[in-house]
Amino acid sequence: MKLTSFVRAVFLILVTVGPAAAQIATPEYQSPVTIEQMEITYTVNADGTYTQESKAQVRINIDQAVQSQAQTYLAFSETLQTLEVLEAYTDTAEGEHIIVPDDKIITQQSPISTNAPAFDDIKIMAIVFPQISAGAAKSFHSKLTQTKPYFENHFSMFEMIPQNVDIKSASITLITPEDLKIYLQTIDVEGGRVESDTPGQSKWVWTIKDQVGQRPEPGAISIANYCPRIAATTFADFNEVAEAYLKRAAEKEMVTDEVRKLADKITTGLTSSRDQARAIYNWVAGNIRYVALSFGLGGVVPRDADTIIQTGYGDCKDKVVLLNALLTAKGIKSAPVLINSADVYWQPEVALPLGVYNHVITYLPEFDLFLDPTIEFATFGTLGLKERGKYALVTRVLEKGSGIMMTPDPSPKKSKLETVTTMAINDDGTASGKSIMQANGEMDLVLRRFMAIIPPGQEDQVARTILTRSGQEGEGTISGGDPRNLDEDFKIETEFTVKNAMILPGPGALIIPAGIPNPSQIALLLRGTDLPERTLPRYFSGYAKAEITTVNLPDSVIITKLPKEVNIRNEYGSYRATYKQDGQTIKVERRLVVETPRGLCTPEVYPYIREIGQSIMRDMRAQILYAE
Repeated sequence: MKLTSFVRAVFLILVTVGPAAAQIATPEYQSPVTIEQMEITYTVNADGTYTQESKAQVRINIDQAVQSQAQTYLAFSETLQTLEVLEAYTDTAEGEHIIVPDDKIITQQSPISTNAPAFDDIKIMAIVFPQISAGAAKSFHSKLTQTKPYFENHFSMFEMIPQNVDIKSASITLITPEDLKIYLQTIDVEGGRVESDTPGQSKWVWTIKDQVGQRPEPGAISIANYCPRIAATTFADFNEVAEAYLKRAAEKEMVTDEVRKLADKITTGLTSSRDQARAIYNWVAGNIRYVALSFGLGGVVPRDADTIIQTGYGDCKDKVVLLNALLTAKGIKSAPVLINSADVYWQPEVALPLGVYNHVITYLPEFDLFLDPTIEFATFGTLGLKERGKYALVTRVLEKGSGIMMTPDPSPKKSKLETVTTMAINDDGTASGKSIMQANGEMDLVLRRFMAIIPPGQEDQVARTILTRSGQEGEGTISGGDPRNLDEDFKIETEFTVKNAMILPGPGALIIPAGIPNPSQIALLLRGTDLPERTLPRYFSGYAKAEITTVNLPDSVIITKLPKEVNIRNEYGSYRATYKQDGQTIKVERRLVVETPRGLCTPEVYPYIREIGQSIMRDMRAQILYAE
């Protein structure tokens, strides 16, 4: 996502503190930095080019902010922009004024482009400030010139005001030709249109004075959803945005001989259009390396399909171009789709093309499916965890051409994970067993990603580490299919031996579960429900999880008490746990369902999710009592 100049100019750290117990007073929040002064001025030309001058003075308040504030990083596209640092200096805590020398203002290649030479227009300018410490202040003055607009004859800007820092004085100014039509949306900011000093110009000024930083809330979604913000654009509506994107991207989808040849090869023996679409998607997802280039930086023009085939890599725009070209070669309609792939759920009222939209995926109208070919482990029709429940600009193929659609909400009906564990406990209390994990939808994506990061030959080391981190001593191994083979169902199997799973001889208490937990276990819900209350929304996907554990006990063990059954259900989910005994066999079955609107846990929804979380916390501590 393209960072706004406000956030880009001052990289603000977030200091998060866990909730205090009821009897402990909440500590007073101290802003990590204070923005003493910030002035951002956009001067726009009739053709959509502009200059953006940024002046900032930022005082460091706490030691924890020193490392992040010792340097400022400014990103720009070498083919579309120029960037100058006109002034930079440090005022130390002792009052010394130190100018940043030229050799400490360094332009370097983006880490992305070192792996993909076609994207070497992305540069990072780093300002390294001397003698930064708590009490010091850093200042800089930069000028960004947009020499070529992202979209021909159009301008847009998106500025966000961070709420977690103190701001003494800040202003955002927009200057445009008087006859240039600008569409604006402002939220929770002071100011507006003012009289311009220059004939033929329109001018807007927004100011922030004496803001006291608010304590950040752990897990909250992007500030773009709720902070003060300003959106400005020359696009009259999103249809114009779609047309502008296609003007540069559609011609890159041309079906050449190379594209047609590849499409025929991928779909050999397949007759149905859905099977062909699946095969093409699987090929692009698995064979074209994804270069994680932001939608904003580097322009919005993808490369052509032939070039992408030849190089074997591309960003989201490129992978969509190739996917759509191959689909077209087989007569399957598709469209590029602009979407936010992070945690921005807000949809502006004005047609803002950048700042909210940061990613490109594909829509297939014949099957009413969204596809993201950048996710090499996602099966056909599976989106990323934060791509569901999102506004999406479909650029064509709808009844009215383009339009805003919603991607499907995350759902427990389409995202399921089941873990079945069987184990036997020996007379010395050692447990040996195995687990089988299977999933679909987004939970299948979680399993595939987990397996993909384990280096071959180190499965036993990873298993031992997981056991240790879950408070167990033992050894094991992890195995599974090829996570990149999207044509086959995927599962993970584990085998383990755990010492002291049961303290024998008794009496004692046995806590379930034991063994190698799955990467998205039911207990993880507790991490998101630890606060007494929330004031900001956080991401909380919809899913269904089941963990079924069967334990065979030694003949000498006598079970004296099983935990009580748990059964809680409310508007946004349910949790059920049962404990059953059959001779020396104990079966524990736990089932969790979460269904949040758009995958968001808002302050209104949170009490219901927390209610479920509290039940899970108590149940996870439940003990099977035994004697011997």
